[in-house]
Amino acid sequence: MNKEIRVMLCDDSAIMRRLIKTALDLEPSLKVVCEAKHGREAVDQLGETRPDIVVMDIEMPVMDGVEAVREIRKQNPSLPVIMFSSLTNRGAEASLDAIAAGATDFATKPTGAGHIQQALESLRRDLIPKLLQWTAGKRDDFSPSGSAVDSAATTSYESTEAEDTRANVAAVAIGVSTGGPQALSKLLSGLPQEFAAPILIVQHMPPVFTGLLAQRLSAQTGHNVREAVDGDPLTPGTVLIAPGDHHMIACRERDGVHVRLNQDPPENSCRPSVNPLFQSLAKCFGDQSLGIVLTGMGQDGSRGAKALKSCGGRVFVQDKETSIVWGMPGQVAQSGFADRVLPLDQIASHVIRVVGSGVRESLTVSSS
Repeated sequence: MNKEIRVMLCDDSAIMRRLIKTALDLEPSLKVVCEAKHGREAVDQLGETRPDIVVMDIEMPVMDGVEAVREIRKQNPSLPVIMFSSLTNRGAEASLDAIAAGATDFATKPTGAGHIQQALESLRRDLIPKLLQWTAGKRDDFSPSGSAVDSAATTSYESTEAEDTRANVAAVAIGVSTGGPQALSKLLSGLPQEFAAPILIVQHMPPVFTGLLAQRLSAQTGHNVREAVDGDPLTPGTVLIAPGDHHMIACRERDGVHVRLNQDPPENSCRPSVNPLFQSLAKCFGDQSLGIVLTGMGQDGSRGAKALKSCGGRVFVQDKETSIVWGMPGQVAQSGFADRVLPLDQIASHVIRVVGSGVRESLTVSSS
């Protein structure tokens, strides 16, 4: 039998609190133990209500969600806090601020809150899985995909000196989800400003969020990171992030390799998904491809990693110890598709080692 998961709701809207509680009541293991109207009330009731997880609104009177996260972290560094914001520039900006302040994850509020069933379905799809993921230790039946990974997969794989110095990678693709903003900032900061290959990134985020993330990464890392536009050419040093709700792929065309965006069906419940990007990289660049899978929930990227390995490309994944969630990278490692399983702070140096000088030819010469 599932153990009880104690949930604190913090939102100044009584309608939203009622809606969330109705959705959570449909999951037997979740029990709402506190409904706070603002951040101050939530912080003050932590000790009395002892929640296992907090769902936190952003904009509230008295104390907003970002400041509440900071206060919660002073009392409890490990309590999961899920930010719950609207799909707007302001909501996305504040959510990213909250993540930087120590929030665990975020989910977006239903856009059709006037339609009760539609809103409940949105909450069951987007919010409840995150509550269950972050309180997994409280449940007897928890068995996440990729969790039972051989111990050999949690350490860096050995490779010969020749493999380390075989610098022929012409394009790099990165897939990441939960914990992505911090991981991407760390990785990109370790790469030179005049990087020799294009970098394509799939971060599991909705529209609006991805554009703001690109702006923040540019400011933090010094790289010119931007949200991809359909038809963007791939050139050395390009860093493009897939827009929310769009798959991003690389396509070889008459005048070189370009980015193409589409709204094909989601894969692994994700759009953008890592798989189409990795598969397109394998098709365009073959053994000159490098795929990197960083921290993230779920198993997106595993099929794409298989495609990269099948064409002679390389795959690096972040190790368990430095990942916020070792779902995506763990699944790739468990499936045997990872050339290296590395701590986050070592990935950049390995990327530099394998990126070669023949990049420009590979990007501009059309395949025969």
